[in-house]
Amino acid sequence: MDKNNRTCQRLYGISRIDCERQNAHAWRVSLRRYGKRFAKNFTDKKYGDRELALAEAMAFRDQFLLENPPISRKDFCSIKRRNNKTGITGVYKYRKTYQLKDGTIKESWYWEANWPDIDGTSISQSFAINRFGEKLAKNMAIEARDLGMQNVEGTFWAAERGSVHAASSSF
Repeated sequence: MDKNNRTCQRLYGISRIDCERQNAHAWRVSLRRYGKRFAKNFTDKKYGDRELALAEAMAFRDQFLLENPPISRKDFCSIKRRNNKTGITGVYKYRKTYQLKDGTIKESWYWEANWPDIDGTSISQSFAINRFGEKLAKNMAIEARDLGMQNVEGTFWAAERGSVHAASSSF
């Protein structure tokens, strides 16, 4: 792991505030859990200096992570998004259009299931409505999604994937 990755993990959820105009110098812990933001500032003045304020911010962050672990990948993938039109997370209906040699435009409709692979890439499986019929194609997509989701493990990280890192080194 290179130095930049170690620094990013060590400062996960922590940023620096330095505003000379307002004489504001602090470390800010800012994390989200289930759509709610949690933030707390650790000022250099209150804690004595920049390094002590960072140590307090890291201790607060680490305790917060113990009490509020990151969302699991399975739970994250099950969140219904605003743009969901089917009511079924990870399953949607789409159309493919294509042109025949004689210029005729044809279209085919599909139900598709999506879920994440172990490495974070997306796996999808489509079921043609023309072949299986509307109801069966939809049910097959739902079943494929359910089966695929059985293998989803681990924690969702918006930044670099990895295990929870308890920062313990000095600034």
